[in-house]
Amino acid sequence: MEHHAVVPPEPSRLAATVSSIIAAPDHCFLVAEVEGVGERRLIGMCALIFSTSTWSASLACELQDVVVTGEQRREDVGRGLVAAAEDTARARGCSRLFLLAESWNLGAHSFYRSLGMGEKTCLYFERDLKASSAD
Repeated sequence: MEHHAVVPPEPSRLAATVSSIIAAPDHCFLVAEVEGVGERRLIGMCALIFSTSTWSASLACELQDVVVTGEQRREDVGRGLVAAAEDTARARGCSRLFLLAESWNLGAHSFYRSLGMGEKTCLYFERDLKASSAD
């Protein structure tokens, strides 16, 4: 997370957040695992958020946090996660699947293009609500 200029949350806060996402009907996680000798190991994950879009007047799915362990990259784990996300979104009645990628993350851009995802051009604005503001 540091390379995204984000300070990771405290482990207890992250655990509570993950628990609340798992319980929420408009969120879900998809995970990729491998089985080893006597164990299963997490090698990738993504998060999905479902909402009603006024833009498309239908359900939409935001794909967040597509993460694959370094040693499993370029082994179709990410491709499988995105395909599973699309299947899940279709099954829930979504008309579109979208995601955001940092402008500097050229590898991710290439990956998403290779999946046939259309590229949109926009600017993303945000305000850190935890920071004090003089505005």
